[in-house]
Amino acid sequence: MKHARWLFTVAGAVAAIGLGAPAHADNADTAFLDQLDQAGIEYANAQDTISMGKEVCARLAGGRSPTVIARSLKISNHHLSANNCAQFVAISAQVYCPAQLPAAGAGG
Repeated sequence: MKHARWLFTVAGAVAAIGLGAPAHADNADTAFLDQLDQAGIEYANAQDTISMGKEVCARLAGGRSPTVIARSLKISNHHLSANNCAQFVAISAQVYCPAQLPAAGAGG
């Protein structure tokens, strides 16, 4: 049952972020940090956070699921909620690798 909750959390965050206005900014890093701020996701170091966002894309490109990435993020960042981890993955993908986002309405 825990797995289903994570899956719904990640899927919901991806859907919510994907339905929002796309992040087309001259500076992807600024857009990324702005979206994290808007989502209420706190971070201590902007450069480390940007690196983590880009790492999300590397993991997605390597075949990892958003759910697995969000869980890993939660383990490494105890202060983040499961929902914030899912949002972080979704925002990272939207800004840095939108082709990695699941297709809207895809079943599975």
